[in-house]
Amino acid sequence: MKNKILVSIVASLAFMSINATTALAYDKNPPFSLNKLKKYTEVDANGKKTVGYEPKNEYNVFINYELGMHCVGFEMSYCCVIPPYNSIQAQAISSGKSGKLPKLLSPDDDVKLYYYTKDNTYSEGNKMKYWSVPKDADGDGHFDSPGDNVANYVWTHLFIYKDLEGTIPTGATDKDRLRIGRQIPVNIDSGPSGKPLSGGYLEYAGKDGGNVVMTDTLVPPVKNVKLVLTASHLWDALGLPLTAFNDTTRKGTIRSVTEKDFQPFQYSTVEMHDRTGKSFKNSNGMPVSYFGTNPVDIPNCYACHSRNGKAAQMARDEGLGFSDKEYNYWKSYPDESEYMARLAESSINILSLHDAHHGTTFLKDYRENASGNRLGSTGLVNCADCHGDNVSGNLQEPRPTATGYKAVKAKPLSEAIHGFHLAMVPMPDGAGRSQACQSCHPTHFQNPNMNDDSNPFRVTDRYGEGRFSKGDIRKSGGGCYVRRDAHSNPNAKPPFFLNEYGKWQYKNVSTKDEHGKDAGELRGLYCTNCHTKVAQAFQNYDDIKDDSTQKGKTLRNKTLKEMISAIAGGDAKAFAALADPKTSGDNEVLKYYSEHKSATLVKNAGKDGKLDLKPWNHPTGGDVPYIAASGGNDWWLSASEPHCADCHLAPFVESETGGKYFPIDLPNKYSLYRYSKGHGDIACQTCHESTHGLYSTRFDGKERSVDLTTHEQALQYSPDGKYTGPVTCSACHTVNKKGVPLQLKDTEYADDYWASVTLAHFMRSGDQKLSIKELVKKYPYINSTNIVQKGWK
Repeated sequence: MKNKILVSIVASLAFMSINATTALAYDKNPPFSLNKLKKYTEVDANGKKTVGYEPKNEYNVFINYELGMHCVGFEMSYCCVIPPYNSIQAQAISSGKSGKLPKLLSPDDDVKLYYYTKDNTYSEGNKMKYWSVPKDADGDGHFDSPGDNVANYVWTHLFIYKDLEGTIPTGATDKDRLRIGRQIPVNIDSGPSGKPLSGGYLEYAGKDGGNVVMTDTLVPPVKNVKLVLTASHLWDALGLPLTAFNDTTRKGTIRSVTEKDFQPFQYSTVEMHDRTGKSFKNSNGMPVSYFGTNPVDIPNCYACHSRNGKAAQMARDEGLGFSDKEYNYWKSYPDESEYMARLAESSINILSLHDAHHGTTFLKDYRENASGNRLGSTGLVNCADCHGDNVSGNLQEPRPTATGYKAVKAKPLSEAIHGFHLAMVPMPDGAGRSQACQSCHPTHFQNPNMNDDSNPFRVTDRYGEGRFSKGDIRKSGGGCYVRRDAHSNPNAKPPFFLNEYGKWQYKNVSTKDEHGKDAGELRGLYCTNCHTKVAQAFQNYDDIKDDSTQKGKTLRNKTLKEMISAIAGGDAKAFAALADPKTSGDNEVLKYYSEHKSATLVKNAGKDGKLDLKPWNHPTGGDVPYIAASGGNDWWLSASEPHCADCHLAPFVESETGGKYFPIDLPNKYSLYRYSKGHGDIACQTCHESTHGLYSTRFDGKERSVDLTTHEQALQYSPDGKYTGPVTCSACHTVNKKGVPLQLKDTEYADDYWASVTLAHFMRSGDQKLSIKELVKKYPYINSTNIVQKGWK
């Protein structure tokens, strides 16, 4: 009997040991092969041979964009929510052939980068009405000055004194300011920095960033605030007026545009030239040329604000008839498409309702039979004239350069738009998540044949009625995010490197269907799972001393219980309502906007009414929240934005803490992903692509994929012609059979792909200069493998 008990105990211990080992074990192999790479044999001084695989490309140019999706209009005759603004950003790298270290290239390497967008060389005309729309840009009370157009008008709150490096000459006063759109006109088919859409050379931003413009704040003494528009170590063509229409397919006048004309995922090409303008050639004689994604699309306002849409019907019920007159006027043109007639109708409908509900007089001079300038003396209505907007750098409200109407101080633009629509049209799906996010934001597919009501994944019908009221909004698709990004890709595979909050989202959202049951696939996240009060709470709590190790004060590396305690007072149910907010019931999505608590921007340590501004975490002084200084509050481009660090374990987090891009980021808090850098000053976006379009984008075949461009972009760097996940080490480094850079040979990292990936994420600028011995001492293998084990799911 004793022997049986002993055997049983031994067997149990062995079983527990096996299970423990299994739980901790992970596959150290890469999720790709290296069959597209050439072999390389290295022989050291002792005759020892090392076999490696050389990078596929001698040079790599990685292309991305600064925002997730540019949601802009193209017919600016009536109103402008966000002006056209799409940037081509790039980093160029000389690959580490034959086991050498790769090199990030700059103008010091006698390199220039030439850009253009495939089949998209112009905007104004049959693609866009922007420069041809009159508006009093110089503020003289008339529309007859040479620069009196919308393209100049929308940027007049930004200025420089001398250059785009932020120089303020000694003794300069406000009278010496050179305002964008006034003293510095915006040329046709060009961005506010002067870069033409038709092609040219990218500007290089060094270690301190570039394209520095200035703006003023709501605190009168705080002016000449420098906005660094381009992050460090990036090449950039800033603010291009890109449209979603191609040259060869956009026929006829702008009146003939239909939804099948939209091509939202534009191919931007960057070629490597030498300083004389001659193309760099690979050893095979081919020019060094790469393409990347530049997304641009239009919001779907027309669906609800025209014809039988809810907002159009509401206006008629209130006796507002201008929008019907607008539709009828344009339908009198033989080439006017139904889409364009409804688009014009929707603009007038929006302005009619705004006048009726908010006391504005935008349509006081409406001219129902005018062939142009149909708003008369009002001119175009620029929403940011009254609603502060950090995205366009408009921190003041009312905007001091507004003309055509009396501008007033109103809610921040994002809060005003999102809050009102979420209150009026919550549109819950079967799980209670708002369909409105995906309905309003751009929803066009790359395949033109998917851009009508026959598309089963389209969120709403042509009149704005939600199609997923009993289903799962995450199964819809098109445009900004859903059915596109890595986070909504059911084929995404671990490791996901999740912290405790990320694991909560994985368990309670990503793997569950609309009924809260196992979905049988990775449904992924929705917009409202990232843009949450939890994300705001994480950011506000942080006082981090080191970004990749999270030394200092933070909730991000704590247990779920500690997170719930700090964020929801220990109430797990209340925490869940914040982490996966719904529009049904208590409408926590609406509360995200309407009950928004502005983050602390700086502290005022001054006494007796004096201003003495200190960092937000200064030990003394009174809090100055964003909303006190910025009419845009901290929506977008600042503290209210979600971060990778919300869900992912360090070191899979943003960098650049320290307020380098103040007021967009703050000392001792994570900067935005778009500004973050990793080892060798490589941008996070270089390897992972840009927000909302992260590798690996969902691929449903050429006919049904939302975004083919980004999928094809990833294949340019793929080691096997199939893998389309984040760019691998093998794109730039000579690697061993595990896909690990040869620099790590004879270390524990050499046999472990995922630990080496973790090491790369631990590394920050300057770490590449360490010897391998110093590097692995600073970031021990045991720490990296523990991260992989801990964050596999």
